[in-house]
Amino acid sequence: MITRIRAHISKELLLLFRDRAGLALLFAMPACLVVIMALVQDAPFRDFSDRQLQVVYKDLDRGDVGRQLREGLERSGSFTITDGTGMTPGMFLDAIRKGQYQVGIMVPEGASKVLEARASSTISSVFGPLTGTGTGPGAELDSATVRVIMDPEVKHAFRQLVHASVRGILSGLSSDRLLDGMRAELEQVTGDSLVMPVVTEPFVDLHEEMAGGELMGERVAHDSTQHNVPAWTVFAMFFTVVLLGGNMVKERESGRMLRLLTMPGGTGERILGRMTAYLMVCVAQGILLVLIGMWFLPLIGLPQLRVAGPSMIVLLFIAAVPTALAATSLGVLVGSMSRSQQQSAVLGSTFVVIMSAIGGIWVPLYIMPPAMRALGQLSPLHWGLEAFNVPLLREGDLWELLPSVAPLLLFSVVCIIAAIVAERRATYR
Repeated sequence: MITRIRAHISKELLLLFRDRAGLALLFAMPACLVVIMALVQDAPFRDFSDRQLQVVYKDLDRGDVGRQLREGLERSGSFTITDGTGMTPGMFLDAIRKGQYQVGIMVPEGASKVLEARASSTISSVFGPLTGTGTGPGAELDSATVRVIMDPEVKHAFRQLVHASVRGILSGLSSDRLLDGMRAELEQVTGDSLVMPVVTEPFVDLHEEMAGGELMGERVAHDSTQHNVPAWTVFAMFFTVVLLGGNMVKERESGRMLRLLTMPGGTGERILGRMTAYLMVCVAQGILLVLIGMWFLPLIGLPQLRVAGPSMIVLLFIAAVPTALAATSLGVLVGSMSRSQQQSAVLGSTFVVIMSAIGGIWVPLYIMPPAMRALGQLSPLHWGLEAFNVPLLREGDLWELLPSVAPLLLFSVVCIIAAIVAERRATYR
């Protein structure tokens, strides 16, 4: 039995090595995908501090509000400010609409006076009963609104950055003005000169950390390489479905299957031989893509794939084998069910593309709607990606890896049983 299985493995590998286009599909395609997608997604994975939005700033106030708001935006380091005071309103809006600037900020005339009036009114409402100088409700106060105009192409995350920055600076200006006014009122009541404390740090600290810890002191989840290498490794493994299923159909159409049926051995041995051969191919794919992430991507200016020690290598291998097993079992099922090479290619590629789309290979699962997240849990590519992420991103151990491996093994068993039944029907019809 072992000899027959070895013969089937040798036969499959020989057919694969003769198919240069197939080899390119299995190895060159995923290597290009990893490099291209890591390059494309490198910018979104970088911190906002590495990105400067082009801002045109129109200050109609010419007071403290306009001046200090601009200074605050410049200190943040996230914006490049261009003075747009000389622009007409039409020119100002048109420059943003055409994409010359990503953001336009317009401070209205009289904004500083409005700030001063509202601060004085608030202070008077607090100290009036103590000093006997309160004047009652009085007239309604004027208002001022800083306009923030966005280029339609600016993504939502950057819009939030601009909104939070402007609101934070304006809130700080209001707080500072209230503190100054309260100090003046207290000096008037007590007759003493007071020095108000300056708060440079929040009284309650904020600390951010990754739930899975850190590798070499860096937040690896914000890294395009650490995201793309496991994702496209899983995709490459499952794309062997197209070649494996096509070779099985070609074997039946060429008449080689009739010769195999005259030899000792059963359907299970043939399927086991095919799966073992392509299992070796999938593991080789994984090794190639990991080496690309570790050695090639840093040469073109991308972050290096962090593989911390022999224990992580062992866990990556344990994650790769069940993922490859699920991919090859799906391949033999597609090949057993297909009646032509065209049918095999369409069925296999369509299934892999759909399962990768809903499984989080292209778009992370956590940003999908709840219904899509639930559907994505059924994708074997999702569990393969989760298996790779346990050691790479979450610094998990073997016990944390098992919940991702178990669905892959169950999926493989179901596919193998269905493939044996389907191939027997196709062979003995």
